[in-house]
Amino acid sequence: MENEFLDKVENNDVVRIWSEKMKLEKGDSLMKGYTSELWDFTCINVT
Repeated sequence: MENEFLDKVENNDVVRIWSEKMKLEKGDSLMKGYTSELWDFTCINVT
């Protein structure tokens, strides 16, 4: 069921365009030295 949801999201042109626009505006959020701001949920460090 989860895969069906993800397929629908990935195939949604509005979501895809919005995502690409956000990536262009904000840049690559996983560049060297990036630390996730979701402290309560996960910790992501890219080195």
